[in-house]
Amino acid sequence: MKKKLESHQSVLQEIVNDYISGDLFDLDLSSILNEIEITGNIWVLGAGKASIEMAQQVEDFFEDEIKDGIIISPIESERLKRIQVFTGTHPYPYEDSESASYELCQVAKNIPKEDTVIFCLSGGASSLFCIPASNIELNEMRKVYKLLLNSGASIHETNTVRKHISETGGGKFGALLSNHNLTSIILSDVPGDDPEVIGSGPSVPDSSTFKDAFQVLIKYSLWDKVPHSVRIHLSKGMHGDIPENPNPENANWSNHSVKVISGASILADNIGRFLSEKGYNTSIAKSAYNSDLNKLSKEICSEAISVLSDKSDIKKPAAFIHFGESTVQVDGDGKGGRNQEFTLNAAISIEGQHPITIMSLATDGIDGPTDAAGAIVNSETTLKARKKKLSPEDYLQNNDSYHFHQEMGTILKTGLTGNNLMDVQVTLVG
Repeated sequence: MKKKLESHQSVLQEIVNDYISGDLFDLDLSSILNEIEITGNIWVLGAGKASIEMAQQVEDFFEDEIKDGIIISPIESERLKRIQVFTGTHPYPYEDSESASYELCQVAKNIPKEDTVIFCLSGGASSLFCIPASNIELNEMRKVYKLLLNSGASIHETNTVRKHISETGGGKFGALLSNHNLTSIILSDVPGDDPEVIGSGPSVPDSSTFKDAFQVLIKYSLWDKVPHSVRIHLSKGMHGDIPENPNPENANWSNHSVKVISGASILADNIGRFLSEKGYNTSIAKSAYNSDLNKLSKEICSEAISVLSDKSDIKKPAAFIHFGESTVQVDGDGKGGRNQEFTLNAAISIEGQHPITIMSLATDGIDGPTDAAGAIVNSETTLKARKKKLSPEDYLQNNDSYHFHQEMGTILKTGLTGNNLMDVQVTLVG
């Protein structure tokens, strides 16, 4: 079994390397850019973890036609010549995100109506491109973000609240450019690829309401935990004292177009082809999951174990590829992220099974508030931990997956990848 597990490890590491190098996913915007009808000068705005790569392609394509632009990224870059790069923070907004957002909005307000605007949006923009609603302080907004991310709420629910305490989300940024020729190019990082949800939908009309945001906070017992100013703001919205976000019925933005790229499904298909060439019988999920982390772990581990017991239609050697965004409720005070916690959970489930290896990867390279992208575990991981007098269950209970994987050498670090395509799990069996 040792040789098989070593082979699994080598194959999964090759997938990671090929993804980082661009061999497994190479974002190509040329067909989209070729379809844009240009009027006047071109302005490039944007925000998100993949915004530098997206803006680079726009700049290379249009070159001297670009008048100016601003994007907000979690990292600094000198790659762009005509587009300014401002930095912000993720997953929680701090002063740099707020100041960069004011700069971007100020530029947008001064763009002549006869000009063309290209807006490059990717995941992470909810924190990178945000201005708190009036009477809400940035630190209060940040507290709401933290409560939501630790509550088990889905990204759709989380962003419903975010859109209603922000001056940029939920189509409010799009309203600034309502009379402009605006094309939003959106790289999806959410299940369902809904542009209203991705990055809190700054440039598209919003069908959710203040009441929807209130109900999310009630559902996860957060209403009494969020700052008083947030409760007042949402209450005013529900009573009509604050206008709802621009919605699809009243947002008459005839010159706006939206192009959504479902990157995770493309990546999953490419990983599937790679593994098929390696001799694996592959199964690729038909759609992105959006489920509880514990439930997801049980389902994926059950798939793998069914192969070993010859109860699966997929025969050994088998490979399963899943992608999506899970939810997790954080009760402990440890360190970790969705992918690290998933793999720790899975390692316990597959303990002693012959031979299974599972990788879970945050495609942006940052899993939660850590410097890890995820982890790779196998059916011997927790056995080895117990020999070292470590209790995997204790780490899991304390939501401390980061230190478990660090201790066991199973942690996966890639640095920022320049993409953000949801999480990806690859399971190898036999």
